[in-house]
Amino acid sequence: MPLQASLAAVEAQLQDVRAALLAADPLTLETATAQLRAAATALAQALERAPARAAWPDGAQERVQAIASELAMQRDQLARLLALTERQAASLLPPVAGVATYGSNAAPRSSMGARIYRAPG
Repeated sequence: MPLQASLAAVEAQLQDVRAALLAADPLTLETATAQLRAAATALAQALERAPARAAWPDGAQERVQAIASELAMQRDQLARLLALTERQAASLLPPVAGVATYGSNAAPRSSMGARIYRAPG
């Protein structure tokens, strides 16, 4: 895929991811991020095949920089969304302090070992 087409595909997928984030639709977000990942991979391959930056088409370097800043912004938005989701889950299912499935709350063990292994008498 040529460089310009790869840039356009990534930019379009970034728009789809942004729309899915704003809509708070997890299924659409999952689909959009998978498509963005594929488009970003195609862009990386196109950049590897492209000539030196000096020979890139006009505006390509600025577009790559804009994509990088947009990705950073969306990563921050995803981190905020994750924090909000964790708070909402904690409010519905509050953690129980001091209760562990394994480990610290188990009954204390005797230093003598299990009763079946002790000699009679």
